Amino acid sequence: MLSVLTRAGQPLTSVRANIKLAISGGQNEPRDAIAGATWALLGHPDQLERVRNGSVSWLAAFEEYARWISPIGMSPRRVARDFLWRDVDLQAESRVFLMFGSANRDEDVFDRADEFDVTRNTSKAVSFGAGPHFCAGAAASRSLIAEVALPRLFDILPKLRINGDVPFGGWAFRGPVSMPVAWG
Repeated sequence: MLSVLTRAGQPLTSVRANIKLAISGGQNEPRDAIAGATWALLGHPDQLERVRNGSVSWLAAFEEYARWISPIGMSPRRVARDFLWRDVDLQAESRVFLMFGSANRDEDVFDRADEFDVTRNTSKAVSFGAGPHFCAGAAASRSLIAEVALPRLFDILPKLRINGDVPFGGWAFRGPVSMPVAWG
């Protein structure tokens, strides 16, 4: 990544910011998404059963969790040029924040947007961003979480259950602050 960004002529400040983002996103997002998706599935045993019996994929469960809670809650952006959007005048060089969690719960896009539903079509979710700001680690995240972590966790601990309150926190990286569980 360092080589590609440097060869592309990115300024050193941009290279540093992108490396920092890749490192922090590669650590925080999987942690939050694995714990959060586990919490969501344990809290919806009927949906967990659909995944366990193969009628819904682990990937579909992960994608729905990422839409529902959005482990990456927001992302700052710099306005490149003056822009009028509806009645909002955005000035060049000002900062705005894209709220993935809000977009992923847009009731004009998703029926029952506030409900967790592993059978939902999540193709319009922006959990990993979009366009030039699409997450470079999306494929790795999907593979790590949906093909390895979640199936393995529920296979190894089939009687896993929540054992207390699960508080959530964070804006940029959002997930369980603690997750008391029991098994056996």
